[in-house]
Amino acid sequence: MVKRIVLVLGILLAGLCLYVGILWVKNVWPIGDTSLKNEGVGNLVIGMDESQMTQYYPEFAYDSGVYYFHDADGFIVTTDSKTKKIVCMELRDKIDGQTFTTKKGIGIGSSFADVQRKYGANYRKKNTEIYGDMVEFQDSNTNQKIGFGMDYKNGRVTVVVLYDYEKYKFPY
Repeated sequence: MVKRIVLVLGILLAGLCLYVGILWVKNVWPIGDTSLKNEGVGNLVIGMDESQMTQYYPEFAYDSGVYYFHDADGFIVTTDSKTKKIVCMELRDKIDGQTFTTKKGIGIGSSFADVQRKYGANYRKKNTEIYGDMVEFQDSNTNQKIGFGMDYKNGRVTVVVLYDYEKYKFPY
């Protein structure tokens, strides 16, 4: 009787480990490259010096190592503290009077079909704590990833995140 209980518990534990392993592999397994060369949001690109950024958008405010466009809910740009170059951009909301989109024309409210048409089919679906469901594309030549938060119910983009994955570990 005890051997059966141990056997059943062992099988359940092995199944749980397999399930967790599959979830982990799904989030880190390599995906095919999508060209993100010269990709950016608005006039900004990864690697741009922060002084150039403020020339394009003097409205950015600086607080605790991060630039905010008007407030913390709209558009956030993170720069490397040593090099003063952009390492991450998060477009979280539409901003009145601005049309912030990626260089390929994807922004808040764009359709999932538009994302696939512009960026292709080499993406990884992931569920994140911060933004929920996302699709993520990567370019190993430029060390960049771009993620689009998705509201699958409405089929629309809810957030755009572009970052250099070698210099910045995005806290999904």
